[in-house]
Amino acid sequence: MQLIIDIGNTMIKSYVFESDQIVVSDIDSIVNWHSFLEKILISYPQIQIAIVSDVKKSFSDELNQLLRQINVIYCSADLKLPFQTFYKPKIQLGADRIALLASCCLHYPNKDVLIVDLGSCITYDWIDSKGIHQGGSISPGFTMRYKSMNDYSGALPLLDFERSKNPVENSTNKAMHSGVYFGILNEIEGIVRWHHNKIDNLTVILTGGDAERLPKSFKNGIFAHSNFLAKGLNYILAINTIS
Repeated sequence: MQLIIDIGNTMIKSYVFESDQIVVSDIDSIVNWHSFLEKILISYPQIQIAIVSDVKKSFSDELNQLLRQINVIYCSADLKLPFQTFYKPKIQLGADRIALLASCCLHYPNKDVLIVDLGSCITYDWIDSKGIHQGGSISPGFTMRYKSMNDYSGALPLLDFERSKNPVENSTNKAMHSGVYFGILNEIEGIVRWHHNKIDNLTVILTGGDAERLPKSFKNGIFAHSNFLAKGLNYILAINTIS
């Protein structure tokens, strides 16, 4: 058995794999990471190896201590990867994006793929049919947009997400919801359109915790994957542990 750990800005996710199949998955707040992982290790003593995607890298020493009984690999551009990248410097390509690109290679080999990941930030990455990562873009996600309006203004409140029905609203709160929702919706549509105009037979993948906030009609023609990143990490782990 192998353990896949995805550490984000606010949440931690774990996946126990048996070969290429997910046995169990779970999620918790990042503040509970130690007890969360300790419980998994006790429940699944068969785990022999783990791979970690950590965007924060804020408690690596403590994590290494907790996982000291098993082999641990940290996802990075230094590993053997199933793709090449034009990203410079390569080391700055985030572990989460590396995992998503690896998953593209696993599930959609020899295809041009645009992977859109909606989390704390929204990332866009294009990997071509030759397995070369051409690059991408990064923008603020839903929560970050709400928080920035509150942080950098004197009067705007801090709101939780609410789906807006109209780009034109008549109150501050509704106008903020509209700005965030339609801003992200139109941003994604615009970037997908740009890639479609440039690339024939483009496959678009939508993933990430906030992907469910988009309207169902928007997802027509787009493949949505809930465990896409975890499967990419498991694929990288396999590539780097084959004897």
